[in-house]
Amino acid sequence: MSIMKKKLLQVLPTLLFILFNQPSFAIELQSAPEAEKMATIDATNNSDVYGSWLFNGGFQSAEFTGINPGYRISQGDTLMVQLWGGINVQQELIVDAQGNIFVPEVGPVKVLGVENQRLNEVVLKSINRVYKSNVEAYVTLASSQKIKVFLSGLVENPGLYEGQSADSVLRFIDQAGGIKKDLGSYRNIQVKRAGKVIRDIDLYEYLSAGTMTDLQMQDGDVIFIGRRNGEVSVEGEVSFSGRYELKTGTTYLNEVVGAMVRNEKATHVTVVQPEGQQIDARQYALSETGDVVVRPGALIKLSSQLRQKSISVELIGEHDSPGEIILPWGASLKDLLDQIEYTSLSNASAIQLYRKSVAVRQKETLDASLTALEQSVLTARSGTVETAQLRKTEAEIVLKWIEKAREVQPRGQVLLSQDYDPSAILLQQDDKIVIPPRRNLVMIHGEVWFPTAISYEKGQSVKGYVAQAGGATEDLGKMNVLLMKPNGSFVSANGELKDKRFVDPGDEIFVLAKPDFKSLQVTKDITQVIYQIAVSAAVVLAL
Repeated sequence: MSIMKKKLLQVLPTLLFILFNQPSFAIELQSAPEAEKMATIDATNNSDVYGSWLFNGGFQSAEFTGINPGYRISQGDTLMVQLWGGINVQQELIVDAQGNIFVPEVGPVKVLGVENQRLNEVVLKSINRVYKSNVEAYVTLASSQKIKVFLSGLVENPGLYEGQSADSVLRFIDQAGGIKKDLGSYRNIQVKRAGKVIRDIDLYEYLSAGTMTDLQMQDGDVIFIGRRNGEVSVEGEVSFSGRYELKTGTTYLNEVVGAMVRNEKATHVTVVQPEGQQIDARQYALSETGDVVVRPGALIKLSSQLRQKSISVELIGEHDSPGEIILPWGASLKDLLDQIEYTSLSNASAIQLYRKSVAVRQKETLDASLTALEQSVLTARSGTVETAQLRKTEAEIVLKWIEKAREVQPRGQVLLSQDYDPSAILLQQDDKIVIPPRRNLVMIHGEVWFPTAISYEKGQSVKGYVAQAGGATEDLGKMNVLLMKPNGSFVSANGELKDKRFVDPGDEIFVLAKPDFKSLQVTKDITQVIYQIAVSAAVVLAL
């Protein structure tokens, strides 16, 4: 390893430690809880159209066999006819162009348009005109007709596609690659036969209510995908945020809102749309949307006007208070601490605060770092064949490690500094407060031979505790050693390995490996991610 590379690796943990322990949390903690819910009535950036997930190959993989009882017999269908008694016949017969099958010893029998469930009855009735008795029949649909249908208009791959006459319009559109993005309509679809429109299809009826048109296709039919007549943007308290296609130039607001799966707390809807030469914004209760007209280009935002008056905070650890504390909205950490009944074992000086929103942000940061690491591994260049082979082996190891790292869930801890002001920290719904017990133990994690808990010994150094855990798996001086205090804060122990006053009761020692890969960038990225995981999740993820 070059001297420059060694120096970079030596200072990197210290730089990361400073980065992750900047007092940025103080700004967040002293802001109002509403700050995390800020939103604007700008148009949504989501480009997805309602229904865009429909055609992903799920319809084209299987043909419809035509055994539906309501299926109507068509030209080209194959019927299995079995007669016994006065005559014996077992034969597959094809429905001809006139809609008949020719039954031996009986003659032509009209079956065109007969429902599958009545097929046996109709054929037997015709046979009984010739044979009054002593002849029984059993007729079933063996297979429906193979047909070819034209796909035209704003479809991804216009052309001629084969299927069964019983296949739905959905299957033929799926075969053609789906509806053309940003142009084709999900609501303006026509089926044409001999130049005439025989059916108008609105796929939003299928998406919203599961209603599918009952139509049997014929050879030479045309499925025409028209253009969109306009769309509106939907966002806010809904399960789908994106664009919603309008069937005509305008529609009623309750149609759009009714098609969306609303979140339970949604109470109002805001409509921002052009009114003449101006942009007008109006808000309605969800019960008042029936006669509100929306036009193409409008922004529809569902929101909640519910106001929280109180919050519940979970209290965990060593205390004699209830496990769930109810506080008024806007209560501070001091308001909670004043209600806690401590025990003789409570470590009130090491209180920990965990918050869901912080865990989410930590997870996003970790995922971004893992993605950057993945890119570094996959794009690293090699000058020789030997280097390329080495990097390939390293890449396989790192990529497997990245898969494990993506499963790590940060704890979402908000670090409370030694001299923090609890009255300045506003609590939020679902915050968790941990009162740790006083412990006379020191935990050893990470790259040691026997990770364990060791009873606290006054005057013992970090190096001494690591030695009692079997020692580090490599030279301790070449590793990154962190000390987690009882309140969850981390401090670097790299320069304090022999300090006999550095470790206190309840501390936890994390021994982190310093990877050494061919690529300096990969080495740096892995070192950073290992540190992130240790600080955010209190986990040592070995490479």
